[in-house]
Amino acid sequence: MQSSTPSEGDPPPAEPPKCTNCTVHTGFYSSWLSTRKVVLPHVSEALEKYPNYQLVLVGHSLGGAIATLAGLDFKARGWNPRVTTFGEPRLGNKNLNAYIDDRFKITDNHESNDLHRVTHAGDPVPLLPLEEWGYSMHSEEIFISEPSLPFSLADVHYCEGDEDPHCIEGSDDDRPAWGVPTRFKFWQLFFAHRDYFWRLGLCLPGGNPKDWYRKFPKHSTGDGDGDDVQEINEL
Repeated sequence: MQSSTPSEGDPPPAEPPKCTNCTVHTGFYSSWLSTRKVVLPHVSEALEKYPNYQLVLVGHSLGGAIATLAGLDFKARGWNPRVTTFGEPRLGNKNLNAYIDDRFKITDNHESNDLHRVTHAGDPVPLLPLEEWGYSMHSEEIFISEPSLPFSLADVHYCEGDEDPHCIEGSDDDRPAWGVPTRFKFWQLFFAHRDYFWRLGLCLPGGNPKDWYRKFPKHSTGDGDGDDVQEINEL
């Protein structure tokens, strides 16, 4: 990433340490790059206006992947975000996830860490893309072990390391021999994957119900910024 002297109101330049031998899912990373130029000025303005506020990023599913990648970007600019994701998919290889753990300075004191990813039993998304394709998880998982609603605080557990076998990683094998692995239970996209907010009644789509499932209109920045994707190898 090339740095330059920022003008007044511009976000600080990003100066991340190199992520050696890291790979990241191109779609997830490109999703962050495509929105970054819109998001950064607003975040920078808010931090200047409210310097004592905590910068918090929250995302569900694809939004969780983008929130974690945005958190890395923000840290590279000298900001200190707190990131919580729900149903976040696997982002990249083990080197990338070790890099994420290191950049967020993960410790054994789970409550003091600034990065958490919440998963739910039966949710296939945190197990995708497949491990066989080279993808893995980063640490600070909080696992909801109760597969049905409602769940209680006793069903919420801190997990150890990147892939705790007692959490979502192990749930893929916790089934009868004739059962379907969790990662292939795509019908759970309508159930377990929505149990974090939607089916609990905490988050519902607003506006006209006819618009809930329409695709967002395609758009581009129109500024010839396509070569940003080259940053994928270096973060």
